[in-house]
Amino acid sequence: MSAAPGLYRDVVLEHGRRPRNVGPLASATHAAEGDNPLCGDSVRVEVERRGDVLARLAFAGESCILATASASLMTEELRGAHVDEARRRAAAMEALCSDGRGAADALGPLAAFADVHRHPARIACALLPWRTLVRALGD
Repeated sequence: MSAAPGLYRDVVLEHGRRPRNVGPLASATHAAEGDNPLCGDSVRVEVERRGDVLARLAFAGESCILATASASLMTEELRGAHVDEARRRAAAMEALCSDGRGAADALGPLAAFADVHRHPARIACALLPWRTLVRALGD
């Protein structure tokens, strides 16, 4: 981790080591599975959707600290969000992690992932939960 100190900010380490909302969500109405065959990460994202609101989110799987932290923060940040807002946040994370575009300050704690674009091998790790969520929500 010392090779990329900007990548592992305190919030990422905290959520990576002590993730929130881990495990099956008995009330899930939507779910999807995703994996990153390059590193072996796999994640399942489950959502309890009430109308157009994401009432609860959870995740499970085997993943690196970066993917775990991203999933944990995602479930915290999107609880109670409208589906359209969740899609906008996913697109903002995609832009931030892929090439550093976007307003990191508008993403709150998710701005901790602002340096991911500087580490191409880790982009898929940080975005795996978000891409999986988008699939779970469908069109």
